Amino acid sequence: MTPTTMTRPSVAAQGLTRKRIEEGPILLATKPFDGTDAPLAVARWLARREERELDVVSVLEQNDALAVSAGAPPLPMRYYEEEVASITARMRAALDAHSDGALTSRVAVLDGPAAPMITERAREVDARVIVVGTGRHDAFGRIVYGERALQIVRLADRPVLVVPRDTRAGSFMNAIVSVDFGPASLRAARALLPMLSEGSRVTLVHVRPDLPEPPDRHGYEVRCDDLFDRFRMQLRVLPGFTVETRVLWGDAATVIQAYAQHNHVDLIACGRRRTHSLVERFMLGSVSSALLRTVSCPLLIAPEQPEAVTEQLSKVLTGVQTWRRDRWAEQLRAISLSCAGRPVRLGVEADVLHGGRSISQDYVLRSVSFDPDVGANELSILLADASRPSNLLNVKFTDVTGLTAFTDASGALTRLVCDRDAGLVTMTMTTD
Repeated sequence: MTPTTMTRPSVAAQGLTRKRIEEGPILLATKPFDGTDAPLAVARWLARREERELDVVSVLEQNDALAVSAGAPPLPMRYYEEEVASITARMRAALDAHSDGALTSRVAVLDGPAAPMITERAREVDARVIVVGTGRHDAFGRIVYGERALQIVRLADRPVLVVPRDTRAGSFMNAIVSVDFGPASLRAARALLPMLSEGSRVTLVHVRPDLPEPPDRHGYEVRCDDLFDRFRMQLRVLPGFTVETRVLWGDAATVIQAYAQHNHVDLIACGRRRTHSLVERFMLGSVSSALLRTVSCPLLIAPEQPEAVTEQLSKVLTGVQTWRRDRWAEQLRAISLSCAGRPVRLGVEADVLHGGRSISQDYVLRSVSFDPDVGANELSILLADASRPSNLLNVKFTDVTGLTAFTDASGALTRLVCDRDAGLVTMTMTTD
């Protein structure tokens, strides 16, 4: 269960070039009075490595409303102007102290609530990643550092790299990606790759909760092999990486943290889904939030992309696509063109027959079509006898309520499932 692959340089170079064109600077979000050097060092290193501008942002949160409610007059505007100038000068001095002329940087001090201002700034400059520090988990650290980082992660529409105070800047050589085979974890993996160097190892880790226990653990892991293959096919990779996969069992955040410590991992990447079901929130919580509060190495968290992108990637990553009714005719025409002549097995399960089932095999597909204007939403499957092609079988089904297509890692159709009020119809593509 640990296949290893080496990446292709040509794909990597093209992918990284596209990323540089499509995305903007590295954005460092820092506290006005933060003496932590690690986030600055990591952000500076990353900007130089990817030949990007470094955008350093600090937010000065005013408390005039609190002062006025307590009966105190607001501070004069010159107080804030002087404070902004002082913070800007100190941030610029910190940048200049390690400047070699190869890095272009900007400094901005904003006014308002920190997390919304930082994430909005990242959108305005189209930052590739937001770098934010996190401190020790004492009372002060949780309020000022950890919770601030968590707020930024929850609001951000792009990857956030959370950097502990003892992190050293430089290539990450041993990284893991927490993979749920969804678009957010793919985005996290893609955001991680430019931070690695030749010789780096990336382990794709999928954690399956022990409860409820799947009926067939081996079968589940075999299915994961296919999903890992799909996942890796979507990565824009760099030369010289070793890519491994692992399926682990238990609580995701706990298992990943233990695996990272045992294997001396120096960077963890994970996705963040926009929504969770009530059961997921109650039973699992947020893996990204749990990791942020517990892991001691840098953590890269990537949110899901816009809904249209997420939907399309989900189909590619899982091979499962449920079509809207208004697209049935179009999609089935495409299947008829691409799959005509392929051997099929047709299975029909009829609830009205108390579980009755029929199987038709030794046929090849001629066409499959849907006509909403004929009968009650009629699906028609035209088959030919494999040994005598002139012998045709035209099977028609009415009261169709859903169509779901399953594809393999190459995108070829493997199964078409038709939902009906009377039961399921399954057309499976077979081998000769």
